[in-house]
Amino acid sequence: MQTKDFIDSHSHLADSRLDSVDEQVRKAWLAAAASLGIRQHLQGGIGPEDWNKQLRLNKIFPEIWPVLGLHPYWVAAHSDDECETALDQLAKMQNQCLVMGEMGLDLRPHIAGDSEARQITCFETQLEMAVAAHKPVVLHIVRAFEEAEKILQIWGVPPRGGFVHSFNGTAAQVERYLRLNLLISVGGPLARASNERLRQAVREIPLQSLLIETDAPDQPGDQFQGGLNPSESLWGVAQAVGVIKGRSPEEILDISSQNLRKLLQLESR
Repeated sequence: MQTKDFIDSHSHLADSRLDSVDEQVRKAWLAAAASLGIRQHLQGGIGPEDWNKQLRLNKIFPEIWPVLGLHPYWVAAHSDDECETALDQLAKMQNQCLVMGEMGLDLRPHIAGDSEARQITCFETQLEMAVAAHKPVVLHIVRAFEEAEKILQIWGVPPRGGFVHSFNGTAAQVERYLRLNLLISVGGPLARASNERLRQAVREIPLQSLLIETDAPDQPGDQFQGGLNPSESLWGVAQAVGVIKGRSPEEILDISSQNLRKLLQLESR
């Protein structure tokens, strides 16, 4: 095992399903991941309550790295006024995170409802904030590739760059994201035996543009189907990518971690 500290590029360890009075669940998850060399965990922001919880957890677990942003789910479930208030709050909290997000669009009918215009407004506002704050961004784009691409072409990807989290699209979409100078992060869906389309797409992602993630406690691969997806499952994602790329899991973990450190402008470790 390499001695470097590997990073899970995206998870939600502030999720209430991990809550316990003595934090034993989170401690166990972090310890199991650390035993595999996975010692840092970049988060994904959802809304104000989640942001505050992430910041509290970071004081207990410094390896949980806060990411603040309005998730499309949160936007879809709240009013225009509530979103405006949350965006004002986000603008005051930018200095408390390494990355802004997760932001973007989710146009699945059961998620979006009548919120498409509101999602677009919040997405554009957060892109503008990221430019002003000199932050990279993490993007959530589901059933909205064309719409999101158009917004990113008009507004531009922030100069600090960013990545598309939980990519589960096609090889053609990989090429178009790469043209926007975005990194692409893949997770548990790749480790599902049935997902040949994603495996084909991952073949087209250059190693220098690749990240891996868990999206814990969601999106398990086959190994953890039927339960919560733990942080240690990043190893299985690394194995799946390694088979495609002809590299060991350790190499994939190292490549992803170094790509993320470069994006975050952190000193290489």
